[in-house]
Amino acid sequence: MLFRALIPVAAALMLAACSGPADKPATGSVIEVKDAFVVKPAAGRDVASGGMMVYVTGAPVDLIGVSTDAADRVELHTMSMEDGVMQMRQVDSFTVSEGEPVVLQRGGNHLMLFGFDSAIQEGDKVDLSLEFRDSDGASQTVVTSADVKGLGD
Repeated sequence: MLFRALIPVAAALMLAACSGPADKPATGSVIEVKDAFVVKPAAGRDVASGGMMVYVTGAPVDLIGVSTDAADRVELHTMSMEDGVMQMRQVDSFTVSEGEPVVLQRGGNHLMLFGFDSAIQEGDKVDLSLEFRDSDGASQTVVTSADVKGLGD
């Protein structure tokens, strides 16, 4: 009797073992986002900056866009010093590859959030949706939670 009761359980386990991964990303790469943050703008301003670390395991991917309910628009920006003057430029993408993470931070490459919601306070969290594309054109979206920091944090 006990043997007959175990047959359906054993069959279910064998079937599960034959299944592939449940959530293989469209890009074939595994993307990890760490330490995401947004800097709350000064009073009366609605332009915020933000950053994070983005790692990939597998084939390289391009970070091609970011969106959030916390702002009207998000842009990817580079930052460089040219003749003693800080230059910020919008770019279409940042490439993430194994061993070469994308670092978005204050004083370097970063996010710019335009039309930032003034109701959001330091200590809050906001969701950022990051869109990635691989060399074959396959897309993958990763949602991460970003800490809202003050200007001096």
